[in-house]
Amino acid sequence: MNPVFKFFSSLRLTVVLLALSMVLVFCSTTAQLRWGAFEVQKIYFESLGAIWHYPAEWYGGRTLSQISIPLPGGFLLGGLLIINLCCAHFRFFRPSWKKAGIALIHGGIVLLIVSGFVTAFLRQENYMWISVGGQSSYLESFHDRDLVFIDHTDPQTDTVVSIPTSLLDPNKPLTNPALPFTVKTIFYYPNSILGMRSSNPGMPELPVKNGVAHNRDLGVAPVAYDYAHDESNMATAAVTIETAKGPVGGWLASTMLDPAPPFLKADLPQTFTVDGHTWEVTLRARREYLPFTLHLDEFIHDLYPGTDVPKSFESQLHLINPSQKENRPVLIYMNHPLRYAGWTFYQSSFAQGDTASMLEVVHNPGWILPYVALAMVGFGMLFQFITSLLAHLRREKQKSTAS
Repeated sequence: MNPVFKFFSSLRLTVVLLALSMVLVFCSTTAQLRWGAFEVQKIYFESLGAIWHYPAEWYGGRTLSQISIPLPGGFLLGGLLIINLCCAHFRFFRPSWKKAGIALIHGGIVLLIVSGFVTAFLRQENYMWISVGGQSSYLESFHDRDLVFIDHTDPQTDTVVSIPTSLLDPNKPLTNPALPFTVKTIFYYPNSILGMRSSNPGMPELPVKNGVAHNRDLGVAPVAYDYAHDESNMATAAVTIETAKGPVGGWLASTMLDPAPPFLKADLPQTFTVDGHTWEVTLRARREYLPFTLHLDEFIHDLYPGTDVPKSFESQLHLINPSQKENRPVLIYMNHPLRYAGWTFYQSSFAQGDTASMLEVVHNPGWILPYVALAMVGFGMLFQFITSLLAHLRREKQKSTAS
């Protein structure tokens, strides 16, 4: 037997891979104290390898946290388990109707692991805020941010140009065929604080003077990115706009300006003019537009009597899709999502005073695969049980006939 095939079909390898998987789950769970669930998923499970550090919060953590232990990532373990299971199947089992149940079980387990890969690569998670009486037709990303330029010249249509913040580099000016100007990045902070320099003497003076920075002694300082609470990070960028005729000015764009502090609202939105076109500059969560609209008619929030603990909260909406001639009421509440056009809308949170509802929105093209995999495993186990039972009954009948 080929030694490579023998190694990959070994049951000992199966035990080792399953044991390493358990270790990976344990280490990733402890790492959530530092990184948060989303970042841990990327570091430990959506990778070929990871480095685990002894938690500083544990006993002796001040010293032991310097210890680094390399671990195989989820992609590596999942891939090896698929290879191991397939090789073991063809090594130890021969094609036979009597073993069809085992083949189904193995196939279901392989499909279950494959579904994990499909979900990791294709799953999208976003959110949608809707004010009571308002509507929305776009989703916003939990983690990705864009520097956005909006041409408001046409009263009927806005032209939107989004630039991923990953491209904001002080050493690389940005150009885009849809923009009649060049964007130069002065700085970009994934997380920052904004305040008046009179109250925060340590803050450096802003290198831009237009928009909210005009005649204000504002300051911005970078702070460490909070991986455990990604939604609390406030991204900020300072950019200058230049054309072939010369500089236009510099602006401060920040997610802290949405919603803006009252004393800054007078200078929002931040706009400038190039070649007769009025452009707005802003920094916001990455958006994805939908071919339909959700209108929030009412938000209902119930509490347990005598407490501030939510008992239930639900969104009463209208789904409007002109292309499908749909305009119908829908209800979304805890553990009762709306599934529509490949998207799943979950009731997630709400604003103070019940003035708005937050929906978590998931798009997972591979959502059906785990169900198919579990059905295959279940049917395979049932088939194997029935065939084994019938074989046992036949043997017992033969014994009784022989005696």
